[in-house]
Amino acid sequence: MTGASIHVVTLLLAALAAADAGSPARAPGVGAAVKPSVRTEVEAALTKSGAVGELSRLAATSPGPLMAIASDQAAPETVRARALAALAYARGGKVQPFLENFVVARTPPLDATDRLLLRRAAVALGWQGDARLVEVVAPLLENADADVRLDAAVALGLGRTRDAEVPLRARLTTETDAAVRRQIEASLKSVTAPR
Repeated sequence: MTGASIHVVTLLLAALAAADAGSPARAPGVGAAVKPSVRTEVEAALTKSGAVGELSRLAATSPGPLMAIASDQAAPETVRARALAALAYARGGKVQPFLENFVVARTPPLDATDRLLLRRAAVALGWQGDARLVEVVAPLLENADADVRLDAAVALGLGRTRDAEVPLRARLTTETDAAVRRQIEASLKSVTAPR
């Protein structure tokens, strides 16, 4: 066993021991414990069809639980998707790296759930204005699913970074879906507009 393998096994054993001891769950890549009562409260809020203000409040007060819920494969798909959508309103900390890793880990998406979560994470990352937005999201413009391509174009437009112009123009030359073409054109206007 290599040193890295031993480290991974040690981390897994520690996580299992913590789970057996009933300690709070940790949001992947976050490092801070998420109290079960807080997670339950956030999850309950996500199941309600709340307004944007509620998602914004959750992002400001509970980004750790939102990240934990988004990563939890046992949580309902709609709750995970709303958690990712709420992260669009979170600022700073570990949200941007979490969203970047979430997108990268689900590219290419394996099933309908992965596609939905990937789309929500990409748009949330676009709202974040992340420095690595183009690097992380532009490959989604080549996805076989038109909805994934459309939300990738949305995300790139939201980021308003001039670097998004090249992949958007490249995709526009080959895009066959009319809705995706319109979104690419709108995003190009956004990224090339004078500041």
